[in-house]
Amino acid sequence: MYQDSITSFAEAGGHKARSVRGQFLAFLIGAAMAGAYIGFGDIIMFTAGAHADPAWAHLVMGVVFSSALTIVVFAGSELFTGTAMCMPLAVLKGQGRIWDVPLVWCSTWIGNLVGAVILAALFHMAGGGVLLGDGNQAFFAAVSAKMSASSLELFARGILCNWLVCLAIWMGGRTDNAAAKIMLIFWPITIFVAAGFEHSVANMFTFSMALIGGHPASVTLAGAIRNLVWVTFGNLLGGAVFVALGYWAQSQSSGHVSFVPTPAPARAKIFANLNQK
Repeated sequence: MYQDSITSFAEAGGHKARSVRGQFLAFLIGAAMAGAYIGFGDIIMFTAGAHADPAWAHLVMGVVFSSALTIVVFAGSELFTGTAMCMPLAVLKGQGRIWDVPLVWCSTWIGNLVGAVILAALFHMAGGGVLLGDGNQAFFAAVSAKMSASSLELFARGILCNWLVCLAIWMGGRTDNAAAKIMLIFWPITIFVAAGFEHSVANMFTFSMALIGGHPASVTLAGAIRNLVWVTFGNLLGGAVFVALGYWAQSQSSGHVSFVPTPAPARAKIFANLNQK
């Protein structure tokens, strides 16, 4: 039922593995671009949310943040959360080796972090916009809440977040229509942001912005690291298990059970025999 999509994403994962092994610098640059693109989404998200009506702020933030994944998909770059889905499929479909999975995951994560930090530094140099201006109170409150959440909460939020992010990528990959892709990306991303789920790459930029320069005592490097560790593991589980393995398992199960309708003449003969009995 979903073989074409599974094959497509498995091939994409295989391509990433070959790129890391043979063109590591180019792959790292692509990953850094994705980290920056997600950071741009953070900027517009916190900017819009700072002055929105509190009753609608989370929804508004979700709506505008969908621009981040849209840029990643259409511009082309290497996003860590997307590899959580395609790398397991690459191994399952024979497009990659098992040790390619952690290699690609680690390379993409590091590249995303580099891009997020570079963008944060540049944005600080530019003045920090609303995030460090009249919206800094809301921004630092959000950062503090992320850092103070329990490990279990962060892990669960990471799972839910990347379940939705990978669904957005999965659905977008099932159509060649650009307008349809944008709408299919929009809904899952809006849901995850509005619900307060945790995206590791988005948090890379958010924490970099908060830690560079002046910040309240509740914002710490240790808090950022703890958040990223639990959210990263949650993101991996959300994409690998709830999307990649879910659709692969469904495809394998459906491949063993097939329903072949009985032709109409044969059905008529069966019913006639039953009536005679």
